[in-house]
Amino acid sequence: MFRYWFGVYHWRRRLRRIGVGLAVALGGVALGTVVATGAAYVAGLVLVFAGLRYGQPALKRLLVPAPWEPDRWQYAPLGHALDLGDADRWLDVGCGTGRSLVGLSGASRAASPNGDGVGHATTADGRGAPRGTRVTALDAFDARVILGNGARLAERNAAAAGLDAEAVRGDAARLPVAGGSQDVVTACRVLHDLPRADAEAAVAEARRALREGGRFGVLELRTTHEETEEAVAYWEAMLADGGFDVEVSGEVSRGDSWYCYLVGTPSGPAN
Repeated sequence: MFRYWFGVYHWRRRLRRIGVGLAVALGGVALGTVVATGAAYVAGLVLVFAGLRYGQPALKRLLVPAPWEPDRWQYAPLGHALDLGDADRWLDVGCGTGRSLVGLSGASRAASPNGDGVGHATTADGRGAPRGTRVTALDAFDARVILGNGARLAERNAAAAGLDAEAVRGDAARLPVAGGSQDVVTACRVLHDLPRADAEAAVAEARRALREGGRFGVLELRTTHEETEEAVAYWEAMLADGGFDVEVSGEVSRGDSWYCYLVGTPSGPAN
C-alpha cells in the first residue's frame, strides 16, 4: 500500500496519554449516566471535557510525522550540501527506520527553491547516493521510541529508495567501523538526544571514521544541551571542538518545524 513505512514515533507516550484521556472521559459518561442527579451530570460533563482535552494533543500528533512520508523537505538542504554522488561508503548514525537514508539519498529529486519553506545551501546542488554506495545504517533500534523500529525495516525502506544498506546495531559514541573507512558520515536528529558527553564522543567518532577529505553531515533540532545557546552556533562549536571545519550551515523550516543543518570536513589528523 505504501512505498515506505517508518513507524509511529513516541507511540508509547502518546498512546498512554490518549488512554488516560479516554478513561477520564468514559468515567464522566458513566458518572452522569449511572448517578441520576444534577450534580453528577455536571461533574460527568466536566470529566468528559477534561479527558478529551487531555488526550487531544497526543491524538493529533499520533501519526506525526506520517509513517509513510519521507519528509524530504527537511533533509534536502543537507543532502544537497553533502553531495553523496561521489561517496563509496556512507555511514548513517541513528538511522532509526531509515527516514534519514531515504530523505538524504533523494535530495537531488526534492525541489528546494528559495522561499518555499525549504532551506537552500550555498554550495552546488548535491546528488543522491548512487546505487554502488555501500551504506551502513547504524542505530540502537529501540522499539520503545518508534513502533516497529528494527534493522529489517530500515533495510526495507533503504531498498525502496534504491540503496543497498546494511543495518547494524551499535552506539554512536563507539562506532563499529574502522578509522578512515567512510566517505560520508551523517547524524540526523541524533546528537540532541544524547547526553552532552556522549554527543561530543559521537562527533569525535565521526571524525575518526572519516577518511581525509570526507564529510560529516548533521541535522538537528532547536534543542541543545545548553538551553540558553542559539542552536546553529552551538552545533557549529561542537563540530569545531570535535575536529571539523564547518563548511556549510543553515536552517530549514516548514510550519512549526525547524531544523539546522551543518556539513563539516576534518580539520586535521584524527585523534
